[in-house]
Amino acid sequence: MILLPDDNWCWCFDAARDRLLLDLSAELQFETAYPARQLVAAAREAHPFSLDDTSHYFHLLECIAELPLSEPERVQIVLNAIAACRFCKPMLPQSWFFHDYDLMHKPPLLGEVVSMIGEHGHGDFLVIEPGETASLCLLLGERLALNEEKQLTQSGIIKVMNNRLIPFQAVNRQLLLRA
Repeated sequence: MILLPDDNWCWCFDAARDRLLLDLSAELQFETAYPARQLVAAAREAHPFSLDDTSHYFHLLECIAELPLSEPERVQIVLNAIAACRFCKPMLPQSWFFHDYDLMHKPPLLGEVVSMIGEHGHGDFLVIEPGETASLCLLLGERLALNEEKQLTQSGIIKVMNNRLIPFQAVNRQLLLRA
C-alpha cells in the first residue's frame, strides 16, 4: 500500500542516528539515506512535509510506477529523492565516472528515468533536479561502483553533465554497441 501524505508528516534530524528522518506518525519514522555531512544546516530543524513535497511525492511515484519495484521500494526511493532535493548540500558535477554519449538532445525532466555507463558498470537513475547542462540524479539500483574505491548505494545522489545521461530505453542498445 502506498503511503498517503498528511498534515502530521514532519522532517526532523536524529543526531543519535546521524540521519534526516521523516516522522510519518507517532509510531512510524522513515530514515533517509543522508547523513549530516551531506545536509544543509536547516535540515537540523523540524520542517513540515510541504505542499511542494506532496506534489513531488505523487509526481515521482507516477514516474517510476512502471519500474520493477515493490510499493515500499518506490516510496523509499521517492522520499529519499524529496529529502535530497530539499535538504542536501549543492553538488558539483562528477561526470568523469561515466562515459559521454550525448544522447539527450534536450535537458531531462524532473522524474525522468535515465541510465549511465561507466568503466565499472552501469546504473539506472531518477533525475531529481534537472538542469540545462547538469542534473542531480538518484541511484535506483542497490549499488554501483564508480571506481575501485568509491561506490553509490541505493538512493545515493550524484550530479553529472547531461551528456552522460542515456534515455532509459536506449541503454541496452548502447551496451551492445560497446561490447
